[in-house]
Amino acid sequence: MNSTCCTPSQKTQSAPGAGVTETLQKPLYDVKGSPEAYEVRVQMPGVPKGNVKIDLEENVLSIRGERQSATPEGWKSLHREISTQSYLLRLKLNTPVDEDKLTANLQDGVLTLNLPVKEAAKPRRIAVE
Repeated sequence: MNSTCCTPSQKTQSAPGAGVTETLQKPLYDVKGSPEAYEVRVQMPGVPKGNVKIDLEENVLSIRGERQSATPEGWKSLHREISTQSYLLRLKLNTPVDEDKLTANLQDGVLTLNLPVKEAAKPRRIAVE
């Protein structure tokens, strides 16, 4: 197992859209590992499960989430410090993971991903005959 699981992206990124540039904040995250799996924990406060997208392509794990701030119909905003926030975290995985066994759970604003290491990438002891 490598001592590092992944290489992070930039702190903030811009995603050009239809004439609009969206600023994406890199969320705070932790990575823990063992020979069997990695665990990635990502802070995404206020992001509902339906607004989280996770992709794994060519050993790049992309996690995107959006917290939306809406004012109920008939109300008006008198003071606003909590706004819509888009998060993007891209991690280049240095060890192949078993894509079919990945799991993700969002609880209390923390997204937890379990990334099992592929069997072929696990360290093995070779017996000498």
